[in-house]
Amino acid sequence: MLDKLDKKWIGCVIGILFPAFCFLCYWAFFHSAIGFPGSFIKYLKMGQMLQEVTIMCVVANLIVFYLLLNKKAYNLAKGIIYATFGYVGLVLYISLL
Repeated sequence: MLDKLDKKWIGCVIGILFPAFCFLCYWAFFHSAIGFPGSFIKYLKMGQMLQEVTIMCVVANLIVFYLLLNKKAYNLAKGIIYATFGYVGLVLYISLL
């Protein structure tokens, strides 16, 4: 089944959506009393935690990358890495704000 999904663009879509899903789960489990996304992002900026939370979500992306390498889905893993590089740019942008 992984042979049909082994495409770079599918990996890129997964690589973009999975950290966003992790960010949503972080909010739901730990800070659900705060409004999402506006108030939650302001809360993270005020506590200077936005960069750390974003890095945590990107690290989750790298775990998926590692699992795909073990399954020999190399094109899917390449797409995950492309999306991860995009998120690294986002982390740099956040840290320079």
